[in-house]
Amino acid sequence: MSRHGTRNTGTKDMIKMKTELPLIFRNTKVNHKAGRGSLCDDDIKNLEDWEFLANVTEDKFLVTEGFHELKGLGKRFQKRFPTLLSRPFVNESYVFQFTDSERTDVSAQAFAQGMFGRRDSSNVYMKKSSKPDYLLRFYKTCDKWLKEVDENSTAIIEKKMYEKSPEFLGMIKSVSDRMGFTSSLKLEEVDLMYSMCSFDKAWRPKDLSPWCAVFNEDDLQILEYREDLEYFYEDGYGYQINYEQACAPLKNIFENFRKTVSEESSVSQPKGFCYFTHSGTILKVLARIGLYKDKVRPTHSNRLEQMNRAWRTSRIDSFASNIAFVLFKCADDYRVTAFIQERPVRLPGCSDDFCHFREFVDQYGSLVSKCSIDDICRV
Repeated sequence: MSRHGTRNTGTKDMIKMKTELPLIFRNTKVNHKAGRGSLCDDDIKNLEDWEFLANVTEDKFLVTEGFHELKGLGKRFQKRFPTLLSRPFVNESYVFQFTDSERTDVSAQAFAQGMFGRRDSSNVYMKKSSKPDYLLRFYKTCDKWLKEVDENSTAIIEKKMYEKSPEFLGMIKSVSDRMGFTSSLKLEEVDLMYSMCSFDKAWRPKDLSPWCAVFNEDDLQILEYREDLEYFYEDGYGYQINYEQACAPLKNIFENFRKTVSEESSVSQPKGFCYFTHSGTILKVLARIGLYKDKVRPTHSNRLEQMNRAWRTSRIDSFASNIAFVLFKCADDYRVTAFIQERPVRLPGCSDDFCHFREFVDQYGSLVSKCSIDDICRV
């Protein structure tokens, strides 16, 4: 299960970036000429040469870098499991499914091309999820989550309180001073520059983003923590409903593995299920599995205590973030290994990275048996 690759931001945000950032730079240049601020001449020159190159009509479309990310991911999985993900491609052996969006559709195509090669990948049957999508975008149909979290302003109260904290306001002043402004910039302006810094680096990783120069390392860590507060409470361990509803993908994995282990069916099972989805799904599934759970919850007042936190979305939820479960038939037993960002991780309740299937059943079997989305999401 993979998040789509690097995409454009939304059309409204792109229009703001294209129209408002040049105005912010114009005033920054005036400040620099007046001797205010601490940006160097090269910073000003880089900002002056900067152009917004994205097509504002391509609302959240996958970009070239995102296609290469998923293609590379497919290549590496095929190299890691050459007998499982064998060539030439046989359609009956694999299930490919994506959500109803351009970015997941093209991500699925890129992954297939990396895994099976350009010629064979054109024969891959790509299934678009029906609506409502109970497997890959389950939260969009979960009334309890929509009411108690998504549409509930108190779900982001920690983020809002952090925005009013001395530390966060100090960050805004730090950025404003660096750019030579005598009064603090608006949060919306800092947000816009931070987003441009982030997307510039995502779209063109090898190139310098001029807008990153307006932030120092501590500024970036503060802005990152603000994002983590939002995602922790909206998608992670902040509310029980966030991860309770994420049992559907786990049930899908569990049932397919159990069919293979018990050989219940005379019909051979697919060798692989490849799903392409979004940030909200990836984070909720990670929490349902029980990974990246810190002993102390992040709040608006404990960032310094959370410097080494496990719940860090820049590491666990970047573009092309992925979760893979692999079933191995070993001499002594069937075993399960989970891979997060292509690296093996030890699942909770397992004594080894190669988890005995009985341990896997003991840990997750009850979650699967109780996985009634209607009951979980009933208001």
